[in-house]
Amino acid sequence: MENMWLKYTLLVERETEDTFVAEVLGSPYTLGWIEPQIEVLTTENGYDYAENTDGPAVGYLFEPMQDGEEAHVERLQAYIQRWNGHVTLKEVEQVPEENDSWKEEFREVKIGSWWVAPTWTDPQALEGAEHVLWIDPGAAFGTGYHGTTQDSLLFLQELSLTEKNVLDIGAGSGILSLYCVLSGARQPVYAVDINPQSEYQVLVNATNNHLPDSAVRVVIGDALLPEVAEKLPERSDLILLNIGGDEDIAMLPVVDKHIAPDGLVILSGIVDWNRSHVLSAYEEAGYRLEKERHSDEWVTLLLRKITMK
Repeated sequence: MENMWLKYTLLVERETEDTFVAEVLGSPYTLGWIEPQIEVLTTENGYDYAENTDGPAVGYLFEPMQDGEEAHVERLQAYIQRWNGHVTLKEVEQVPEENDSWKEEFREVKIGSWWVAPTWTDPQALEGAEHVLWIDPGAAFGTGYHGTTQDSLLFLQELSLTEKNVLDIGAGSGILSLYCVLSGARQPVYAVDINPQSEYQVLVNATNNHLPDSAVRVVIGDALLPEVAEKLPERSDLILLNIGGDEDIAMLPVVDKHIAPDGLVILSGIVDWNRSHVLSAYEEAGYRLEKERHSDEWVTLLLRKITMK
């Protein structure tokens, strides 16, 4: 008999989102993801979103069915009462544990000589795999499926990371940061993200990969702000940015301040039609294009800081 899960669609008021996520992560419910109500737009910088800032975010919770649906819903309604109407149930759906369940949306993927896989992956699917990076999806961006992440990982596999100082801006769930640690980078790797949930997810995934919490130092906030920048390492041999073309340009002062002589930068989140704009900004600042990769409309650049002799 097929095991069934309940998928709950919730409306979460913005001022409650952080506390809701923090508490749910320690509850019997499984948090799928939180997303704003948005419309996708095409812009000069790639893609943007028209977000309904006045409306609530949409959250998805899951739990295995053990009783009738009505009993589960009653318990959930009682659980969300603690948020005094700021969290409401919109929809309930029964989904099979296999094929269409939330876990089936996140499968193992081979990137170069490495596999990125959630911890529930069938061991037979990874039989013979030499390198596995265990990443469970959560409230922070980053599952390994997007072309920008994959191309960044492919570049990283071409580099010697042993004892390199690494700064990862836009770290999300920590895929690139943790790969660097597992490949011999100097600890801690610094992982910066504006999403407060990133810290929890990076630490979960560090544990998944049998790494100590100290392997990655998570810094929450915008790296352009002085109070965040002061927490970053003085010099980094490698800086990673996977945040968007215009955002990569905006972050150039931070990159320039923290890059070591002859250091490398991987820029991603760029679209074809913004590539020249991003590359020109970095070339004017003294960076040389070493290589680039393309996945559909997405571009990833590997650059080196030119040191004047």
